[in-house]
Amino acid sequence: TSPQSLAFHWMYFEGNPSHNILEFFEQYAVAVVFFSLTGIRQSSLPGNSLPQDDFTATSQPCGWSGVRCAYNYTSNMTHVTEIKLPMRGLKGPIPEEIGFVPYLTKLDLADNEIPGTIPEAIYSLTKLRHLYLNDNKLTGTISPQIDNLNLAEHIYLGQNYLNGTLPSNIGTNRPNNWRFFSVYDNKLTGSIPLNMRLRNAYQLDFSHNQFEGEIPSDINEENYSKLRMLYVCHNHLNGRIPSSLMEMKKMKVFYFNDNMLAGGIPEVGDAELARNLITIRA
Repeated sequence: TSPQSLAFHWMYFEGNPSHNILEFFEQYAVAVVFFSLTGIRQSSLPGNSLPQDDFTATSQPCGWSGVRCAYNYTSNMTHVTEIKLPMRGLKGPIPEEIGFVPYLTKLDLADNEIPGTIPEAIYSLTKLRHLYLNDNKLTGTISPQIDNLNLAEHIYLGQNYLNGTLPSNIGTNRPNNWRFFSVYDNKLTGSIPLNMRLRNAYQLDFSHNQFEGEIPSDINEENYSKLRMLYVCHNHLNGRIPSSLMEMKKMKVFYFNDNMLAGGIPEVGDAELARNLITIRA
């Protein structure tokens, strides 16, 4: 039995579906997401840790564990704004129906065993501010559509099995609000793109992948004035460490170690900048 058919069955026989078509689709989408992720009522996914009555006992998805809703006075409707299910032993894939939850601002599915690819529909959630898909079993590539999430502040995709290259268009859509971006411990290849210019970035973590080429020369004070932590360790990077990194006023932590970099650590010319730096690993 598919998550889609289970969702329709639940809505019509156990739930309280809205008469508003948009609210109805949101309710349906959340039900599909839950049935898909948890495997509840599906014999193909035994052993999930989320008990059946943890959410289906209530007739509205807004009352389910991990779901938060808010009334929108502009649309005069109640919308699902958060889905938070970290560390729940989830073993099912993320369905494309996640795209039917357009007011979602937070999606936290971290520390589970979610397989499959990141659905393209996630990248249509332009109101998303926090995306946590780290520590799962996700495969496939990172779509160029990720740049549609330019208003997000936290994007964590680390500790999965993602492959391919980082999209070269990251940072194209403006404004870009990414503060924390992590693809730590995947199987990503190619180069770390130039011209991302994530001006609001606080932490960037590209470590423990298979990136090649040089550290982007445009990671400097002009383009990354708020950057405090940069992790590029455990890759296949070559060339030299750009001296411009040592001129960044708010930088606290660099991890360059376990690459194929040449030369030494550039000298920090400004004494105050040198005091600000906490850790350099090269």
